Amino acid sequence: MRKILGIIGAAAAITGGSLVAAAPAQAAASCTLVQSEIYNGANIIQWVTGLEGCSGDVYWEVQSQAADGTWSLWSSDTTHYDDNTTTYTGDIELPCMLRVHAQFGTQSKTTAAARNNNCGG
Repeated sequence: MRKILGIIGAAAAITGGSLVAAAPAQAAASCTLVQSEIYNGANIIQWVTGLEGCSGDVYWEVQSQAADGTWSLWSSDTTHYDDNTTTYTGDIELPCMLRVHAQFGTQSKTTAAARNNNCGG
């Protein structure tokens, strides 16, 4: 591994700006996207999203399922995580059938579908 990094470093020094491009890829390799499955408890829906080992912006979306089985975007946002996670909690304001999708760089995770028994009040 050191030999490979030495070759990359030498090549970067020869080509100038290539070293800068290599640094974020190395840092991102130590990042882990965290996306728990949806917990469906008594009067509560919860999931955890975040990053372990780095800082960055995670795009996430809550998707709702229609009666015909198709999924559509219900809400989305981008949240900055600094080597931490956040627990999201809800119930009546969430769709009746939902899943959560999160993406960070090339990492992408989607939960299994969960039924919200308290949707719509």
